[in-house]
Amino acid sequence: MLKKIPLRIMWRDKSHFLGIIFLVLFASFGYALFSILITNIDTNYQNFVEKYNQENFHFTTFFPIDIEALEKKYNVLIEEKFTWDFQYGDKVIRFFNVTEKVNKPLILEGSLPKIGEIAVDPNFAETNKLKIGDVININGMDFHISGYVALPDYIYITKNETDLLPDPLHFGIGIMNFEDMKKFLSSVAYRYYMVRGSISDLDSFKTELNSKYTLLSFVEKDENFRIIVTEMKMKSARPMSFVIAGTILIISSILLFIVLRRLINSMHAEIGTLYALGYSSKEIVSVYILFPIYIWLMGAIPGSALGYALSGPFTDFYVSFISVPVVEKFIPVKDLFIALFVPALFMIPSGYIAIRDLLKKRVVEIIRGESEKSFKTRFRMKFLDRFSFKRRIMLKQGLLHPSRELVLIVGVAFATLIILYGVVAKSALSYLVEDTFKNIFKYNYMYIFNYYEKENKYPNAEPFNMLSFYLKGTKSKVVIYGILKDSQMIILKDNKGNKINLEGLVISQSLADKFNLKVGDVLTLVNNINGKEYSLKITGIADLYVGNSGYMNLEEFNKTFDLEEGSFIGLYSLDKLDVPKENLVTYMSKEDAIKVFRDSAQSIDQMLQVMYLISFFLAFTIIYVLASLVITENRKPLAIFKILGFRDGELSSMFLGFNNFSFMIGFLLGIPLYNMLIGYLIKEVLKDVDFSFKMQAQFKDVIFSFVYLFAAFLLSRYLGRRKIKSISPAVILKEQSE
Repeated sequence: MLKKIPLRIMWRDKSHFLGIIFLVLFASFGYALFSILITNIDTNYQNFVEKYNQENFHFTTFFPIDIEALEKKYNVLIEEKFTWDFQYGDKVIRFFNVTEKVNKPLILEGSLPKIGEIAVDPNFAETNKLKIGDVININGMDFHISGYVALPDYIYITKNETDLLPDPLHFGIGIMNFEDMKKFLSSVAYRYYMVRGSISDLDSFKTELNSKYTLLSFVEKDENFRIIVTEMKMKSARPMSFVIAGTILIISSILLFIVLRRLINSMHAEIGTLYALGYSSKEIVSVYILFPIYIWLMGAIPGSALGYALSGPFTDFYVSFISVPVVEKFIPVKDLFIALFVPALFMIPSGYIAIRDLLKKRVVEIIRGESEKSFKTRFRMKFLDRFSFKRRIMLKQGLLHPSRELVLIVGVAFATLIILYGVVAKSALSYLVEDTFKNIFKYNYMYIFNYYEKENKYPNAEPFNMLSFYLKGTKSKVVIYGILKDSQMIILKDNKGNKINLEGLVISQSLADKFNLKVGDVLTLVNNINGKEYSLKITGIADLYVGNSGYMNLEEFNKTFDLEEGSFIGLYSLDKLDVPKENLVTYMSKEDAIKVFRDSAQSIDQMLQVMYLISFFLAFTIIYVLASLVITENRKPLAIFKILGFRDGELSSMFLGFNNFSFMIGFLLGIPLYNMLIGYLIKEVLKDVDFSFKMQAQFKDVIFSFVYLFAAFLLSRYLGRRKIKSISPAVILKEQSE
C-alpha cells in the first residue's frame, strides 16, 4: 500500500513532476541523439580516410615534378591530380580524375565511371534531382552518371576555400576518367600534387620543391579547410551534447530536490504517523526514493528511445553539410547506457538528500512540524516592515526560498545563452553578406595568377599581392594582402566607421580577437613556402571578420617581402575579365559567395528554430514548475486571501512576483555567459582556422532574445494565475477542518 503513495502524489501534483520528467526526457534524448549521430559520423569518417588514403598534405608547383624520385627519397605516396570546372547551366561541377594512390574515391552507390561515364557527389545529385543512369551533356558529349562518389580531401564541399558554407544547389564535385578529362583540358595552369605519408623535415622538402619546380602553395591536412571543418564539427559536437544534457540534468535534479523537500515538509504529519505506526526509517525512505526512480524511468527511457529513433534522419541532415559517407550504421551501446542511466545518478541522490534531513528528526518534531516552524521564526525579516503588505509577501516568497530562485536564475541564464547564440549567428551571417561583402569588399571578381605579373593589361582592374604565413609558435595561418594605397576595391574601416590610412600593417578584427592583438603590437610571421621570418608592427585594426588576414599598401608589401617593384599576383575587378585560364590558379565571383548564404538560409533557419524551441521549453518548464510549487504549498494562505477579497491578479503578484526579479537576473547573467562562450570559441576552437564571425551580441539581438524568453515567462505566469483561480476557499477550509 505504501508503494502506491508516490504515483498517487505525482498524479495529484502532476504540474510539478511532468515538467521535471520532460526535462529528464529532453536531456536523455539530446545526449542519445548526438552520441549516436557523432559516433556514426566519426567512425565512418575514420574508416573512410584510412581506407581511401586521405592526404597528409598537398602542394602546387609551376613545373611538373619527378614523382618517382621524390617518393623514393622521402618514402611517401605522391599522386598528381587534375581538375576541370564544367558550367552546368547556372551550376558548376568540379571534375577530378580518378586517383589510385592518394585520396581514392569511394563509390557510395553504383560503380566507378568507365570511359563515357561520370560519378557525382550525392548532395549535389539529390538537390538537383540527378539519378544514376541519367545523361549529362558535357560540351557536346553525353556522359552517363555511373554512381555517387565521396572524396577524402573534399569532405566539406565548397567551391572556394574562402566559402564558409557548401552550396549543393549550385556547386558539386564529380570524377571522370583521365582519358575523358584530357578532352577538356586545353592547358594546365599549375601542377597539383597530393601526398600520403609523413616527412620529418618539411622545410627541406619545401626548399627542394621551390628550387627545382617553383612551389606555389603548400597546404597540410590540418590547414585544409575542406577537411578540418568536418573534424572541428565532430570534436565540438560531443562536448556540446555533454554540456547541454548535463546542465539540463543538474537543473532537473535541483528542481526535483526542491519539489520533494517542499512535498515532504508539507507531509510531515503523515510521515510522523507512519513512524508512530511502527514503520522504520528504512521503509519510509524506500517509499519516497521511488519519486526520483519513477521520474528517471519516465524521462530517460522514452528520451533514449526517441533519440535512437530519430538519430537516422538527423544523421542524414547533418551529412548534408559535410559529405562524410555513412557506409555502416553503428549502435553505440555505451552512449545509450549513459543516456539511460546517468539521469539516475542525478535524480536518486537528489531525492535521497531531500528526505534525509527530515528523517533525522525525532518523531514528535516531525508530527508537530517543528523544523518548519523554527525556520519561519528564525527569518521574520523585520527589515521588510517598511514596505507595503503586498510587497512584503512578495519579497518574503523569494528571500525565504533562495534555492528555488537560484534554479530559476540558472535556467533562464542557460536559455538566454542558447537563444543568443542562435540569434547572433543569424545576424553574423547577415552582417557577412550585407556589410563585409558589400561595403568592404567592393570588387565583384577576384583573379589569382599562377605567377607574378608586372604589367596590368586590364586598366579597370586593381592589382594586388598576397602571401601565406604562420603566426610564429602556432599553427594559425595568416594571409597578408598587398593592395593599392587608395584602393577602391577594398575599403578598410575601423570599428567607428572611419576609413583606415593604409600605412604599415592593418589586421582584421577576427585575427585581433583570436590572439588579443592591439595597435602597436608586433606580429611575427613565418613564410609558408620558404620559412623566412618577418616581424611587422600593427598600425591598425579593420572592422573585418572574414579571415585571419592583414593588409599593407602594395608598394610597401613588395619591399617588405623582397618582391620585384610593381609585381602582383592577382586582380580585383568590378567586371568579368577575359583572362586566359592557363594563366590562372583560380578566380572567384563574389556573387557566388553571397549566393551560398542565401541558398543555405533555409537550413540555417531550421537549426535556429531548434535552438529557439530549446530555450523556450527550458525557460517555460522551469518557471512553470516553480510557480506551481509555490501555489501548491500556499493553497491555504491563497484561499484565506481570497476570502479577504484579494483578486487573482493581486495574489499572482504577491506570491509569484519575485520571479520577475529572478527572471531579469537570469537574463542579464546569460549575456556575459554568452560572451564568455564566444570568447572561448574564437580563441580556442577557431584559432587555427582562417575565418571567424562577428558574434558580439548587438542591442537588437538582446532585445529579440528578451522578448522571446519573456513570452515564455508570461505564458507560465498565465498558467500559474489560472491555477490560483482554480483554488476554492470552501474546499481548502473543508480540508483543514477534516
